[in-house]
Formats: sequence, structure tokens, C-alpha cells
Amino acid sequence: MLTYHIYRPEEGMTEGGKALARMLADESPGKSYADVMRLRVAGALTDACTDTYFLALDGDVCVSRLWNGWGKHKGAIGNFGNFLTLEQYRGQGIGTWLLEEWYADLQARDDKPLALFCTSAPRAARMYEAYGMRPIVKGADYGPSYMPIGDSHDDFEAFCDAYYQPASALTVKPATFAWRHEIDLLLKFALLQRGLPFGFDGMPSLEQALLSAPEKTALLFTDNGRCVGWRYDGTAQIYPSYLGIELS
Repeated sequence: MLTYHIYRPEEGMTEGGKALARMLADESPGKSYADVMRLRVAGALTDACTDTYFLALDGDVCVSRLWNGWGKHKGAIGNFGNFLTLEQYRGQGIGTWLLEEWYADLQARDDKPLALFCTSAPRAARMYEAYGMRPIVKGADYGPSYMPIGDSHDDFEAFCDAYYQPASALTVKPATFAWRHEIDLLLKFALLQRGLPFGFDGMPSLEQALLSAPEKTALLFTDNGRCVGWRYDGTAQIYPSYLGIELS
């Protein structure tokens, strides 16, 4: 018999959380996104991150999952996805239930992020479109996608203009998972849209850097608290409008 669960790691481990942990235990070994998802599910990042999982269980086995999460700070950027239904359970409306529960939960929250981002395959992109998710790359049917929330701009370029406000100086601070989505999603997609590369040689993401070399990793902030770039092993990558601004 199928049962449905919402798991929030900051509220403590539940039977749904345990089933999800078992589902993820051996998934994608060596992949940073899977390693970090296991940390999130275990509750290791609750001080920095707000995470919610929407789950379907058959007995004590997790057969479908959907997640969204963001850092615990004002004006956060959210990540959405990790959506999977085991093949033998597809076509039964389980994923649709999870999406409906996710959307209702999101609308009811008082700590919403500015937007949610994901990277979607064609079928998933069509499902997400009904909830306001749209491709970032103009003319694309899927790929990097964006869902504005609240009074955020519908257009991604306009969203970037509003987020990356002018600054006279940038402050370097230690990197934490609380700001991972500001870099690995918003900054990455903003650079992609401009035809610019993201990441450093040998270090493709902030997520990977935080796992493997946190002591070499830092974040760059404007005076209004916006995270606009990152630094790895002494080299910085920032949103183009801040190039040339002094770091302190």
C-alpha cells in the first residue's frame, strides 16, 4: 500500500526520511550532487539549509521523491528537483501527487526563496511548466530552468538585473552550503546565458569545492548582502557587472 510523506530534516528523522536515505545510499557514487543530497537527508546541513522532501513509500521502500531547498537567509535562491519515481511505479499518478503537494507547500510558506532553479529533461520540463517553471535559454524546450516566486521578474534577464544590484566594493567571506545555489545555479545560468564559462580548472562547482577543498573556497558579497561570486584557490569568478571592483 502506498503512503505519502513530507520530510523536513530540521524537524528530525522520520520513517519517510529513513526510507529516502536507504534509496539514496548507493546512488551515483562519487557524484557531488548525490553526496550532498545524502548529507541533506541525514540532517547534516540543517543549520545552513532549509530542505523539504515529498515522498511516496510502498511499505518501508521509497518509490518516488521530489525535493526543494534553499539557504537560511533572506533573498535566497532555491533549488528544485531530484525528482525520481522507480520505473515499476510510473504511470500511476504518483509523481503528479508529489508535484501538487510540493506546490501547495511552497505557496503556504512564509520563507519562500526569490526563485527556484533546476536543470530539466524534456518530459520533466513539460510537467514543471504547469507550475511556472520555464527554460532560461530563449527558444529552448528544456534544460536550465527558472521559476520566479512572489514579485520576482518573469524574465530571467530582468531577474538578474534586480538581483545583481550595483556595488562599490565586494567582501570576501568563508563559503558555506547556505549559498551554494546562488553560485551553482543563479551565477552559473547567468554566465551560461551570456556565453561565458562557469567554474575553474579541476573544480566545476562550489558544491564540489565545499566537499573536497573548503579551505580553498570563499564567497564574494556586495554591501547589500547579495552573493555575486566565488573564489577558489585564490582565483575569483563573479557576475560580469562587478568586474574590476576591489575585494576586501
